[in-house]
Amino acid sequence: MVGPSSSSSSLTPLPPLPLLLLLITCSADVREDCDLRAGRQDFMLDVEDAVIAGAALLETTRVPVAEDCERACCGNARCDLAQLEPPTAEGRRACGLFACVHRNRYVCRFVHQPGFDTYIRVGVFTKYLEGPQGAGGHIPTTSTDHQLSSTSVVGRDVIVQPGDSVLLNGTESFSVNSDIRDYRWEELSGENSLRMEKTSLVDQVRLSNLLPGQYIIQLTVTDGNRNQHSTNASVIVLSPEKTSLYCRAPVKVGPCRASFPRWRYNSSTGSCEHFVYGGCKGNNNNYVFEKECVSACRGVTASSERSVSPAKVCGSACASDHITCSDGCCLHRSLECDGVTHCINQSDEEHCSKLNQTFNRLLSISVDHRKAVCTEPPVTGPCRASFSRWFYNPLDQKCSLFTYGGCLGNNNNFHDEATCGDACSGITEKDVFSRGLFEHFKDDESDSGSIALAVILAVAILALLAVCLYCFLQNRKKRSHRPVATGPAPMALSEQDTLVYNSTTKPV
Repeated sequence: MVGPSSSSSSLTPLPPLPLLLLLITCSADVREDCDLRAGRQDFMLDVEDAVIAGAALLETTRVPVAEDCERACCGNARCDLAQLEPPTAEGRRACGLFACVHRNRYVCRFVHQPGFDTYIRVGVFTKYLEGPQGAGGHIPTTSTDHQLSSTSVVGRDVIVQPGDSVLLNGTESFSVNSDIRDYRWEELSGENSLRMEKTSLVDQVRLSNLLPGQYIIQLTVTDGNRNQHSTNASVIVLSPEKTSLYCRAPVKVGPCRASFPRWRYNSSTGSCEHFVYGGCKGNNNNYVFEKECVSACRGVTASSERSVSPAKVCGSACASDHITCSDGCCLHRSLECDGVTHCINQSDEEHCSKLNQTFNRLLSISVDHRKAVCTEPPVTGPCRASFSRWFYNPLDQKCSLFTYGGCLGNNNNFHDEATCGDACSGITEKDVFSRGLFEHFKDDESDSGSIALAVILAVAILALLAVCLYCFLQNRKKRSHRPVATGPAPMALSEQDTLVYNSTTKPV
């Protein structure tokens, strides 16, 4: 077991929570892929950055052994990260459960912190952290340790109202050693009435005739080497009941007392508004981006449909958006930690203050933000512009070019090489949580170097040609104005002299 570090002295004692709370979302649809793999030792979640981007702290308790924390994560359908803090003097460790996937994006990053351990669901690690080499259970150690291939990347999951149309894009898809030749979209589940139409953009598809429910849409890309890769996107079309949860629910700050900017829909004004989110246990009317809020609730008014409040349901298995009370009844997750007791044994409220204690403790840990920024892989983003930017690669300890689309990138994004080098100097592979995130940039960097050299040579050649042309024209101009010793005779003027004459003189 890892020994305690200096940060362990700041731990606030937490009594063990009932096993019921650890298994709070046991339900009919708990994911079967509950295998967890250990992350790199002595790394912790950058909690503030993760919550800003949409991650969620789900539960917390103290455990005597790591297996208990892993088991708790497997029992929570939303959990994809279990984090253990350094042990106390009694040998127990604070265990925090997190949801790091928000709207089909992995929003957690990790920083070096002695004494911490993390465990990540295998499926999540393979998809988001292992890199583009495909399935596998290890972090590659060399660029030849795996076969690089194409990687399909779709946009964030979408929430809309019935009758709206949706554009899905695959512009962030890439192939390391080739280019993408084909984008194929397919409906895997949802209403048969769905219409899918290609647009003028090769990677884009328009969805229309959407009815309430959930649609799973798959994008398969094929590169020039005939490598294929598929990724799914979710489109949720809100029913009147769901609209009440996502668009008419009142502001819920939550039991945690931090301060994060979020958006909510105000059905009285018909607009999306800023509010301050505490950081945990919010409700569905809580959006990271204004665009997400507008997409989900556009046109919804306070009186357009009868507001349906979530209620406690008994006698059936609990869905993933419900918690289980001690009497077996199901309570919608949005009612947890709302200041009102709904479960008979008060289990929906009694742990909320402890959750705030854990959250504040994690936020208080000093994080080296410079290392956090410089160990994130560069993000092109979903926009379609093309800006040449520089990113730092800690594996090679140098800065390299990449193409930035213009929006939703990250901070490992510099305008010039010098600024990049100054910002990230001294950061190495030991500061990287998952080496696989940078593996596919090895070939890209050599390609970028070749492209940069070709551009420099081309500019130099053009400059040389411009100088030669200038000298030639100047010499020719001098010869054309040289005095003639003989009588007047017709003189052939250069084209430039003719143009100047015609535009600046008048015949006498």
